[in-house]
Amino acid sequence: MNDDIYDEMVRERGREYFLKNMVKYCVKRGNTLHGTVYGGDSYITKVDLKTKTGICTCPYQYNCKHAYALLESYKSGKYVDGDELFLNFSKLDKLEILKIFESIVEKHNLWDEFTTEDKTLLDTAKNMLELTKIEKKNVFTFTSFLRNQFLKNAGNEELLLIIPDVIKYIQERKKLEEILFLIVDELFERGKTDKDILKKLIELSRKYRELWMVKDNILDYEYFELLEY
Repeated sequence: MNDDIYDEMVRERGREYFLKNMVKYCVKRGNTLHGTVYGGDSYITKVDLKTKTGICTCPYQYNCKHAYALLESYKSGKYVDGDELFLNFSKLDKLEILKIFESIVEKHNLWDEFTTEDKTLLDTAKNMLELTKIEKKNVFTFTSFLRNQFLKNAGNEELLLIIPDVIKYIQERKKLEEILFLIVDELFERGKTDKDILKKLIELSRKYRELWMVKDNILDYEYFELLEY
């Protein structure tokens, strides 16, 4: 197995992760390995056995130590044959399969896959902001939601649209600046590949003086041409 696409240090650390039982499970399905590997968090990892390329939910993302640990698990024979597993499922009757399926949904709380609602991530964020009027400590709930969910999953327009509501509902100056910094920093990161979103942010900053940090970010990112926009 040619592992040259992983550098020596990654291979060494991945091997250590495998030997320390950090691979929660390794399942071979077709030419793909599926697994969960522990690290700073619990990471979902996949490896293409044809190319040995690994994709992971860790910050490194590609050809990381977690992917190599999964490869080591496979090479050592410590894996589940997913094809055989599904072949066995095909031999069960409908009620037996349904019972297994129900237990999986309930155990892992997978109801999102079967319930459809029109509520968007932006709607949820706005509702959380409105809750800050009722109880101030909900500001911390919103900030946590912003860091862990909204910044990662919201679209560019949603990030822009939440700003006026943030300015409207967050009264404490330091907390307001902290939240705006988070959103503005995320927009500038995305602006590396989409300058139009930065132009829209600049337009918004002309309307709200609370967005004074936008100009500072333009200088920090050396987007001097946007100063004249």
